[in-house]
Amino acid sequence: MLVSITTITTTITSTTALPPPSGAKITINQEGEKKAISCSYSRDGRTPGVYYPAEPRRPQQHKQGSSSRWQEAWSGVLARVVTSLQQPVTRAGHYLAGLSSPSNNNTLDTTKNSASSKMSGAKKNPPAPALHKVIMVGSGGVGKSALTLQFMYDEFVEDYEPTKADSYRKKVVLDGEEVQIDILDTAGQEDYAAIRDNYFRSGEGFLCVFSITEDDSFQATQEFREQILRVKNDEHIPFLLVGNKADLTERRKVSEEEAKNRAEQWRVPYVETSAKTRANVDKVFFDLMREIRSRKLEDNKNINGKGKDPGKRKKPKCCIL
Repeated sequence: MLVSITTITTTITSTTALPPPSGAKITINQEGEKKAISCSYSRDGRTPGVYYPAEPRRPQQHKQGSSSRWQEAWSGVLARVVTSLQQPVTRAGHYLAGLSSPSNNNTLDTTKNSASSKMSGAKKNPPAPALHKVIMVGSGGVGKSALTLQFMYDEFVEDYEPTKADSYRKKVVLDGEEVQIDILDTAGQEDYAAIRDNYFRSGEGFLCVFSITEDDSFQATQEFREQILRVKNDEHIPFLLVGNKADLTERRKVSEEEAKNRAEQWRVPYVETSAKTRANVDKVFFDLMREIRSRKLEDNKNINGKGKDPGKRKKPKCCIL
C-alpha cells in the first residue's frame, strides 16, 4: 500500500511547531488499518526528510541465543563440578559430623555406643591371668625335667641329659580360673650350687623331687630344704616333697613311710609320682599352685590390714590462733 508523502508533510507542518524527537512514529489510518512509519528531519529540525515504513524492533535473537548457550555451557560445567565433588563433600560431612558434639536426641545412643565399645574393649583386652612361679629342685637324675616335660607337653623323655636351667610357661585352668604357671627346672649337680640362690629368690613355690630308687637323693632333700629356707627366710613357703619313679616299685630304696615322716616333720605334703606313667604329675603342680595362691591371698590381707585398728579412734584436731 502506497501513502502520499505530501499529505503526511502537510499534516506534520501544520500540527507541530517544534520538531518531534528523532525517530518519532506517526500512525495513519488507511482503509481501517494502522501502519507505523518513522520520520526523520534535516539538521535544522524543520524540513522533513525521507520517510520510510517503520519496522517493529525485533528482539536481538543472536544476543539472547549466545547468552543462553553461555548459560547452558556453564550449567554443564557446574553440574560436572558438583557431581565430582559430591562424594568428597559427603565424606567430609560425615567426618565433621563425627568430630562435632552429639545432639541432645542422640545422647542416649552415643552413651550406649561408648558403653558397648568399652565392653568390647574389655573383651578384647582381658586382664592378664595370675602368674605362679614354681621352682624344681632335687639331685641330678631324679626326673625333674621328665616331670616338667610330661606336664608341659605330655611327653616322657627317657634319656637323661644334665640340666643347667630351663624355663617353661603354660596357661592352665586352676579351679575354674585361668592362670599361668612358670616352671624353672634347675640343675641338681653340685657344680651349680653357687647359682641356686638367685633361682630360689625368684620362686614362689618349690617341688623338691627325689627318686624312690636312690636313698642319696632322698637324703639330699634336707640340704635343699635348708637352702630354700635360708634364701627365702620363711618357714611357711609353699613346698611339696615329691618321690618320683613310683613305677619302679621293685627297685624301691626309700619307703613311703619314711618319706611321709619327713614331710610331716617339715609340715608339707608328700606325693609319689611317675613321669613315665604320668601318675600324679598334674596333681603335684596343681596342688603347689593352690598353696601359692592361698599364700598370695594371705599376704594381700596382711598388707591391706597393716597398721589399721578399727577400734582405735582418731584424736580430734584443734586449731590454735
